[in-house]
Amino acid sequence: QICGYEFTGKLARMFQDIKVSDDLNVEFLEYLKSELSSTAHNQTMTSLIGLDFNIYVLQANSWPVSQPTTNTFILPHLLEKPLHMFEAFYGKKYSGRKLCWMYNLSNAEIRMTHLDRSYFVTMGTYQMAILLQFNEHQQLTITEVEDATKLNIKELEKQVISLIDAKFLLADTNNLTSSSIISINFDYKNKRTKFKVPLLPQKEATHDSESSQKAVEEDRKFYLQAVIVRIMKARKKLKHNSLIEEVITQSKQRFLPSIHIIKKCIEILIDKQYLERSSNDEYSYIA
Repeated sequence: QICGYEFTGKLARMFQDIKVSDDLNVEFLEYLKSELSSTAHNQTMTSLIGLDFNIYVLQANSWPVSQPTTNTFILPHLLEKPLHMFEAFYGKKYSGRKLCWMYNLSNAEIRMTHLDRSYFVTMGTYQMAILLQFNEHQQLTITEVEDATKLNIKELEKQVISLIDAKFLLADTNNLTSSSIISINFDYKNKRTKFKVPLLPQKEATHDSESSQKAVEEDRKFYLQAVIVRIMKARKKLKHNSLIEEVITQSKQRFLPSIHIIKKCIEILIDKQYLERSSNDEYSYIA
């Protein structure tokens, strides 16, 4: 009520996405149960209904997230069926919509049973995919893991290093190369039986924060340009200082713009031929 819907629109859509996603997960479970009666899907459905599988369907233009540069990642076989079934369910419910899976933002809880005690560990999907390779192998080279997961080498090395730092994996060299051999640490111990491995290294989290800040700055520029045009459309002509003061007055309830950014927006509008600057430091609105 204070800021207005225009300013809080994206946040409102984010909350709406979460609510809709909760409802979708309930409907998806009912969909699986209804499909259970089908002979062709009987075995598949039985295994899926017992799986704790949650999806968040987010509008691309409402969330400050970006897709990874590569989309070649191969999902572990255990998760292929639920994703394909959700796509089928979603396609029937919303014809024409396209789902783009954000594996880099997803996580999973796995149970480790190969040690002296069981551990329940929450980790990123990429980390999980790497660890699952060792269900069938005692040790693997970086190249072999890359071939199995199809993660690009930089992403793979980052995820492997995070698992080495967490003591889940061991490496035969300090500096990873394509021929480095990694293996499961069978001597792993932890006082806690349920915990979380960091999803993102701090450097990448900082990068995401910077990207979000840039998006906010761009939104503010568009808002200020709209304010300037609205003022000039009403006033027709204004001195430079008067325009700056009016822009600050009309914007300060949302945020306090710097004079530098206001000047930049004025220059943008002059380039777009919305405004014209005269020799006596006065701006005119071009209809």
